[in-house]
Amino acid sequence: MKHVLSFMMVVMMFFVLSACKQQDENVIANVGSEKITEEMFVERVNSAPPAYQAYVNSEQGKKQFIDLLVREKLIIESAKQAKIDKSQEYKDSLKAFEEEQKKQYADYQDGLMMEIFLKNLQTTLNPTEDEINKYYQEHKQDFTNPVAVVVKHILVQSKEDAEKALERLKNKESFDKVAQEMSTDRISAQKGGLIGPFKKGELIPAFETVAFNLQKGEISDMVETPFGIHIITKVSEQALPAVSEEVAKEEIKRILEKQKIEDWFENTKNKLNVTIDYNKLNSIQEEQSEQQEEQKEEGLNNLDVE
Repeated sequence: MKHVLSFMMVVMMFFVLSACKQQDENVIANVGSEKITEEMFVERVNSAPPAYQAYVNSEQGKKQFIDLLVREKLIIESAKQAKIDKSQEYKDSLKAFEEEQKKQYADYQDGLMMEIFLKNLQTTLNPTEDEINKYYQEHKQDFTNPVAVVVKHILVQSKEDAEKALERLKNKESFDKVAQEMSTDRISAQKGGLIGPFKKGELIPAFETVAFNLQKGEISDMVETPFGIHIITKVSEQALPAVSEEVAKEEIKRILEKQKIEDWFENTKNKLNVTIDYNKLNSIQEEQSEQQEEQKEEGLNNLDVE
């Protein structure tokens, strides 16, 4: 029995020593308690920019690259000995990074769900050939004699603000000035509310219906869309070349897809009882503006001190 046990111990020692030897053979460099293995080296090389990889795979490049990795490990080993991983700064930074990673992971989850859902939704909302043909027949004039219009608009989020804007316009204030001061569409507001030129089917139907039916210079009443309440004035209208039926049907497909997705959003908002407090939103915007003004003044004061 003793002989059997002795033999088994010898065999086990042989395998342990063989494993250690294989591990040592796999290690390119030892830096204190840190090791750089062949797998680590290859992984880091593969993560390097493609243009750099050709050089790294040369004899000289490999030597330089391993030297860089050794320096990296030297810093890590020295940092451990200096107990950097026990410092509050290190812990706080690590915790902040962990929280950011959690947020990014949650954002990725939401983004992935939206991507897959929208891909499936698009399939269900694709307009049929019959729907495209019907639209073409009902709107043939828009393609045989198309026009493009340019308008200006003022977008606000409450009826009270819309009434104030209309009152200012009735008192002969310029549309540009009212748009610049009141419109929540800040991109167009900088240009006096200017939008266009655009053809039918490119914007929200409720907005387009009013915009195309206005006379040049005429100002609309309140126009409600999912974006808020608009006040519109027509700037110009221009005739465009006729569009072939084939091209028209491609345009119609896009128009119907847009209409269907907008309808889906509205129906889903109603189904889920969506409510939005625009007064709170406006108060946030006012607070941000005040903070920006304070920061601006603080910056100017600092310049004066210097």
